Amino acid sequence: MATLFPTKVAPRGFVSTDPELAAVDASVRWPVLICLLSAVHWMVVGTFLLVYASSLTHPQDSLPILGWFIDLSANFSMFTYGRVYPAGMDALVYGWCSTAGLGLAVWLLARMSRAPACAPGALMTAVIFWNLGVAVGLTGIFLGDSTSAELLEFPTYASWILWFAYAIFALWAVATYLGRRPGYDHIAQTWILVGLFAFPWLYGAGSTLITSHPLPGSGVIQAVIDAWYVHGIYTLWLAPIGLGTLYYLIPKISSLPIRFGTKAQIAFWTWIIFAPWTAVHDLVGGPFPAETVTVGLIMSGLIFIPVAIIGMNLVSTSFAAEEQQGHHGGIVFPFLVLASVLFVAAGISEQLLSIRSVNELLRFTMFRECNTLLWVYGFFSYVVFGSIYYIVPRLLDFGWRSALLIKIHYYTSVYGILLVLAMLGFGGVMQGNTLENSDPHVTIVTATGVIVSFHIAATMCISLIAIGNGIFAFHLGWMLIDWLRLRVRGNRLASEILVEPYEGDFAKPASEEVVA
Repeated sequence: MATLFPTKVAPRGFVSTDPELAAVDASVRWPVLICLLSAVHWMVVGTFLLVYASSLTHPQDSLPILGWFIDLSANFSMFTYGRVYPAGMDALVYGWCSTAGLGLAVWLLARMSRAPACAPGALMTAVIFWNLGVAVGLTGIFLGDSTSAELLEFPTYASWILWFAYAIFALWAVATYLGRRPGYDHIAQTWILVGLFAFPWLYGAGSTLITSHPLPGSGVIQAVIDAWYVHGIYTLWLAPIGLGTLYYLIPKISSLPIRFGTKAQIAFWTWIIFAPWTAVHDLVGGPFPAETVTVGLIMSGLIFIPVAIIGMNLVSTSFAAEEQQGHHGGIVFPFLVLASVLFVAAGISEQLLSIRSVNELLRFTMFRECNTLLWVYGFFSYVVFGSIYYIVPRLLDFGWRSALLIKIHYYTSVYGILLVLAMLGFGGVMQGNTLENSDPHVTIVTATGVIVSFHIAATMCISLIAIGNGIFAFHLGWMLIDWLRLRVRGNRLASEILVEPYEGDFAKPASEEVVA
C-alpha cells in the first residue's frame, strides 16, 4: 500500500473543470476564506485557553513549565479557572466550530445549488459581525459578565451581535436554497439545512429561557434547559454540519457512491428524533420525575440506530475506496476518514451514558469532558481540517506549501486527541469508582487525588494538540502569503505589459508626422 500522505503537493490546477462549479467557487471565495481564517484564529485562541485551564487542575510543582499560569491566576481574577475554561470552550464552540461551520455551509449550499452566490457583500457583513460577537462575548467572560450557564456564558450584549450576524446569514441561506437549480438535491443539503434551522432554535430558546427571561422556579427547569441546549449544540448543530460535509466530500473524493445509500434517509430521521434525548444524560440522579428520566434514557439509547447506519455509509465507503484505489485519497481523505470514525466513537460514548449504571458511575467525573472533546476536538475538528485542505486550494487555485507540515499536523493531532480521550476516559472511570466507594474514609479529596496524574497527562496531550493546531495555522498563513505575493507579482507584470508598448506599435515622432 502507498504511503498515507503524498511526498509532494501540486502547486496549481485545483480549479474545478466544471464551469458552473468554478463560477460558484469564485463567487464565494472571500466570504468562505474569511470564515475559515477567522475560525482558525479562534481555534488557536481556544486551544491556548484550554491548555491554560488544564494546567490549573493540578499542583504547580507537578508540571513546572506551566506553573506561571497558576501564578497568573492567583494574582488576577480574570485568569482564574472559572473564567478561562468557559472562555476556552466558547472560543472553540462559537469561534472555531461555528464559524467554520458557517463557512462550510456557504460553500456547500452554493455548490449544491449550482448557481453563483448572491449578495456576497451581505455574507461578508455577517461574518464580520459574527466574529465581533465572539470577541465581545469572550471579553465579557473575562470581565466577569458571564451568565454562568454552560455554553451560554456570553453576555446579552454579545448575544445580540451574534443574532444580527446569523439573521443576515439565514436570509442568504434561504435565498440560495430557493434559487437552486432543480435536479441537484443531495442528502448533504438536508443535513446542512437541519443544522442551520436548529441553531437559532437552540440558541434562541436557551438564551431567552435561561439568561434573558428565566422561567420562575427553583432552578430545576433551568438545569433541564441548559442540558438540552448543550447536547443540542453538539448533536443538532455541529453534527449535521459535519455529517453534511462528509456526505458530500467522501463520495466526491473517492469517486464511489455512498455504500448503503438507501438507508441514509433512515439515519437522518432517526438521528433527528433520538439525538436531542441525549440531554437526559445530565439529569440522572437529579430532582426530576423518574419516569421522565427513564423514558429519556431509553430514547437516547436508540441513538445506536443512526450511528450504525451513518457508520456503514461513511466508514465503509472510505474503506472501500482505500481497498479499490490503494491509497487514502491524498492529503484530505485521512482527515475525513478519521472524522467518520470519531463520529461513531462519539455516538458510542452517548450510548454508554444512556445506560443508567454507567451514567451514575461517570456523571460527575472527567468522562464528561472526554465526551465534550470527542465532539469538538475529535469529530468536528477533523471534518473542518479535511475540508480546509480541500476547499482553500480550490478557492485560490494554489496548493499547500509542504506535505511534511501536513503530515506533522495530522499525526500530532491524532496522537494528541487519542491520548487525551484515553486519559480523560480512564481517569473518569477511576474517579467514578472512587466516588462510589462506600468506605467512609474515602472522600471527595481522595477521588481528586486519584486523578491528579490523569490531569497532568491530559494537559500534556492538549499541549500536543496545540502544537498540531499551531502548525496548521502557520501552514495556512504561509500558503496565503505566498498566494498574495504571486497575485501582487502577477498584477505588477500585467500592468507593465499594458503600459509598455510592443515593438512595431511605437508612435511616430511628431516631425515625421509633419513631414508625411
